[in-house]
Amino acid sequence: MKAKKSDLLNLWYILESLKHQKQNTKFSYFLAKNKIAIKNEVDALNEASEASEAFKLYDQKRADLAASMADKVKETDEPMTSNGQYVIKEKKEDFEKGLEALKVEFKDCIDERTTQIEAFAEILKEEADFNGHSIKLDNLPADIEPAVMEGLLNVELVTD
Repeated sequence: MKAKKSDLLNLWYILESLKHQKQNTKFSYFLAKNKIAIKNEVDALNEASEASEAFKLYDQKRADLAASMADKVKETDEPMTSNGQYVIKEKKEDFEKGLEALKVEFKDCIDERTTQIEAFAEILKEEADFNGHSIKLDNLPADIEPAVMEGLLNVELVTD
């Protein structure tokens, strides 16, 4: 059968999220067989999406700049965060100047990363051969989450 590479990548993350949950034997077998069936494709996709060392250096410097410019929590003097992002209000102008300087310094690797991300998005639209192991609807856990069910249905792994 054929499946979009984006659906296979999504399936991988679904299978990974379920690997530590106790399941019935048939469902556990189903999970293991499908992980084996898509592992090589997922490994290739992950390698293709890996950022260059130069971009990782830029990203680290950007994160360090944000941490150094972030507003501080008064009690601990630690950088303030909200929803996983540094809060930068007091030194916002200084941060923006520093960020612009980094963007100039690392322009080539940022452009390369942008091109890489665009090419990767196209790869995800392609179809791949997929010999998935199907499972009967009756053998799915009763408490299966809708997002998990959707992922399984997208690659036609659930049968009646």
